[in-house]
Parts: sequence; C-alpha cells; structure tokens
Amino acid sequence: MTGRLVLLLVLLASGAAGCGSEEPAAGPASSTPTTAPETLPPAVATKKEAIVSAAKALDYDRFESLLDRKTFSYSFGESGDPVGYWRRLEDEGEVPILGDYLPVVFSAPYARKGDTYVWPTAYAKSPSSWTAEDRRWLMNFYTEAEIRGFERAGAYLGWRAGIREDGKWLFFVAGD
Repeated sequence: MTGRLVLLLVLLASGAAGCGSEEPAAGPASSTPTTAPETLPPAVATKKEAIVSAAKALDYDRFESLLDRKTFSYSFGESGDPVGYWRRLEDEGEVPILGDYLPVVFSAPYARKGDTYVWPTAYAKSPSSWTAEDRRWLMNFYTEAEIRGFERAGAYLGWRAGIREDGKWLFFVAGD
C-alpha cells in the first residue's frame, strides 16, 4: 500500500498523464470503438476541474455540491452519503480516496461511453482492446497481478469516474 501512495503522490506532483485521449472507446450498446475528442465539452471540463480542485483541497463540503446524492454511484452496496462513505474508508485505513485516488483517476486519459465521459480509458474497453498507453497508466495505479485479475474478469473493475456531457457527475466507484 505504501508503494501505491508514493506512486500516487509522484503522479500528482508531476501533473500525471493528460486528460485527453484519442484512444477508441466502446460505444453505449456495441463493441464498435469510437474516438474521444481532443477536448472535453465545456460542461464536463468545468465539472472535472471543480472535482479535482475540491479533492486537492480536501474540501469535503464542496463535494456535496458537486454531486446529486439521489443519482450518484459510489458503492455497489451502499447509498445515500458518498462523502461519508469515502471518509469512513479513509478512517479504516484506506489511502485517502478523495485526496489521492480521485485526482489521479481524473488525470488518466478519458474515453466516451454514450453521453458520458469516463476515466480511465480502460473502463470503456474490454481488456483485449487495451493499448500500451492504457496499460502504462494502469501500472501507475495497480500491480501486474491486479491488472491480470481485471483481464480474467473481462473488465476494468478499479476506481473509475464518469461525467455526463451536460456536466452531471454520475459516478466515482470501484468494483463490479
């Protein structure tokens, strides 16, 4: 766990991996790749910047204003209080979810799935379609054994985020 924290801190300090990507992404209902535009729509870019700013400042109150508790996905077993859930994980010894994981996930190349922009691109693809760039980014965040686990599962199951093209933050979740 300490190694991951060091990697996360190095990524944050260096401004890690750009936000745009021209890598193909799976479409909403097909396996036909689509290409993400070089720049995010203004509403998505604005929301992403606000989220990352709040994360770097550890401004838990601001997170409440950036998401809708009724529709936001943050866990596959809980509902109601995303920020409280993340803080509880941190209190239980997890690497700080909002301060460390979230900004790094948003530093990953993105893809588009339907009307939603997602980070990292690996989430939008089957593991057999992951590029060298996808794998390099994943290696900054996960061990080779964890990446092989995603491949065996047939999907990226790590931390991922999604913002709808209208700027609504839909999810920041890990797991299946």
